[in-house]
Amino acid sequence: MRTAKWGRTALFLGFLLVFLASAAPGEDRSAPMEGEEEVVAVPEEPAKLPAIEVVGAFETAPTGSVITQEDMATGLPQNLPGFFDELSGIDLSRRSFLGEKNRQVQIRGLDESRYQVYLNGRSVKGSGVFGGYFVDWSTLSLAGLERVELIRGAQSAEYGNSLGGIIKITTAKGSKEPRFALDASYGSWDTQNYRVAHTGGYGPVAYSLAASFAKSSGYLRNNFIDPAQNYLGSFTYHCPWDMSITLGGRYSAQETGMIVANREFLPFFRPNEPKSDGDILFGPGVPFWVFRPGPDGGPGFDYGDNSFVNRRRFDLDLSVKQKLWSGEVEGNLFYFKAFRRDKFFALNNSELLVLERHSLDEDTWGWNIKTHQILGKVRLGFGLEGNYYGYGALNNDFFNPLYFRFPPSSSPANKDAQKIHGGFVDALIPLAKWAELYLGLRYDNYEAKANIDPGQNLFVKGIRKDYLSPKSTLTFRLTSTTEGYVSINFASRFPTLPEFYWFGAGFQPPNRAETLSPEYGMQYEAGVSQKLPFNSSIRVRGYYYDINNYIRTVFGFRPSRVIYNIDLAKIRGVEVEAETALPYHLSAYANYTWQQTSTSADPLGGDIRELPELPEHKCNVGLKYRAPNGAEGKFYVRLVSKRAEPQVQVNRFNQVTGVVLQPMKGFYTLNLEGRYPVANWKGFTGYLYGGVYNMTGEFYEESAGFPLPTETFYGGVQLRY
Repeated sequence: MRTAKWGRTALFLGFLLVFLASAAPGEDRSAPMEGEEEVVAVPEEPAKLPAIEVVGAFETAPTGSVITQEDMATGLPQNLPGFFDELSGIDLSRRSFLGEKNRQVQIRGLDESRYQVYLNGRSVKGSGVFGGYFVDWSTLSLAGLERVELIRGAQSAEYGNSLGGIIKITTAKGSKEPRFALDASYGSWDTQNYRVAHTGGYGPVAYSLAASFAKSSGYLRNNFIDPAQNYLGSFTYHCPWDMSITLGGRYSAQETGMIVANREFLPFFRPNEPKSDGDILFGPGVPFWVFRPGPDGGPGFDYGDNSFVNRRRFDLDLSVKQKLWSGEVEGNLFYFKAFRRDKFFALNNSELLVLERHSLDEDTWGWNIKTHQILGKVRLGFGLEGNYYGYGALNNDFFNPLYFRFPPSSSPANKDAQKIHGGFVDALIPLAKWAELYLGLRYDNYEAKANIDPGQNLFVKGIRKDYLSPKSTLTFRLTSTTEGYVSINFASRFPTLPEFYWFGAGFQPPNRAETLSPEYGMQYEAGVSQKLPFNSSIRVRGYYYDINNYIRTVFGFRPSRVIYNIDLAKIRGVEVEAETALPYHLSAYANYTWQQTSTSADPLGGDIRELPELPEHKCNVGLKYRAPNGAEGKFYVRLVSKRAEPQVQVNRFNQVTGVVLQPMKGFYTLNLEGRYPVANWKGFTGYLYGGVYNMTGEFYEESAGFPLPTETFYGGVQLRY
């Protein structure tokens, strides 16, 4: 069996390598003929960094990484987080490539609840209620995507309520000349992926339209995608007085199979499916019997095959930009809703519907206005924003009482559950041609509405908090090829809606504080980047975070989880990135991340004095090929050290009896991808592309109990205009 797998891999690799090699231009590598002059290679001078301008300039942050549309052109069909796996300082915790899961991306050990994600200038973060997602990555289609910038650390005053940093996503906004892109691929696990995008303009109007469709049988049991659809568009009107008005909208719909637990010791085990734990994807949890006692009982009184979640999301955006004075003023208004319907079928009868429920997971809107101006030699910034999180009711439409220990819960709506207002002022001040200083000050105000219902024994007190966060970064260039920075920042993060709600509705331990406090702390960071000969460069960054009042969530208690603050969490690390140009249109790159965590005493969490789910070491090494005719390829390896997910053991008296660390071994994946132009006609260019991910079939997990796919092959066609 293993030989056959390696045979398929070798055959595919051989085909792809020959395919890419044929793209190389016919370079003459033989000795020079008589009468010819031999060219001797002369070492290149290091590329020089541009001098700091007399006025502050917008640049990529010193901790930033940028991913463009072309960077994702040949990758594995997957959601956006999959394209972060090669970045330093990033951890992934996926359970599938196209499926849905909360908390998939960690920036320096901090998940989506602790950093911001912006799309075209506004936040896409949701309330996260009913087991929902703060960021639903499956709704952020790659179709029409133009640029993604990931910034590590809370260095900018422009973005609030963040400890980890920000991910800024930009989609196409129209173009003067028409552009067209089409991608279609097929791969392992019957995975189909289709994307189309078109931009253009007519007179003062520019438009952008995009759509995507995907389906897959999935790797884990019942974790199918059928289908995943995304449609998005925007229209921009350019007014005569240097103003542009953009109206945009997105619609996303996805039907995803719940992962059915598949272990040898469980009933209805399927030996031909991968072994894994189960996941109903969204919440709240369901009180299945699992094993029903009595003469009509037995095993299988749980959810099983054919169970699925159908999720839909609508977004509307209005953006206005006006050139004013020596800069620009921008305003954004947005609104989004997310609907969900869950259908649970019985494990002992996959045709028997035992529970159907529906919910309005998101009813959220917000606004922001900001400006950046040049005053003399200084760039000034100012902005205000408001985000208003709400959600509708969760209702059970039908349930079969034979399968449940007690009726599944429902929940009322809360359309005005949480408000966060904020504002900032900042300045980028050139101190000399070799140094500049960034100073920022941010104010954030948080208000969570009380949720009190004596009939359900629910007493969630409202809270109101605010923070003032100063920021500072000194950037200096001591030589024309060397740049360094030192950054000291205060950062804060308010409780999410689930944390706030379950603090009052979950287990109430004695001696716990009466209110849940926001997280806050100092972040210290320094780094240097050096340009080297032969188009080479290296970047080194070191950071240290103190997070006070770190919020912990521990499951297993009755009536539900327990939410609480611990005194302190510390995160420290080093990130090293390097790249160099090689002959024959090749380049090489590598990065390494070391990170370490520690926490204060945590009796409710088993008193583990670290965050063991984060690896201490990560490394990526790759080789790229890009020819003038558009042919390209990439071979890279990803390495991640061992991790463990803690599972606290709690008895029926809500006493912690111990903690089990569910281990995840260290792993590596070898990956190959590439594309080759096969047609060029009247401005259209056609490509064939393909690749293999995890070509050695390595067993690995990013989330404990849920292995990711073995060798994954894919191939397809692309059309560009």
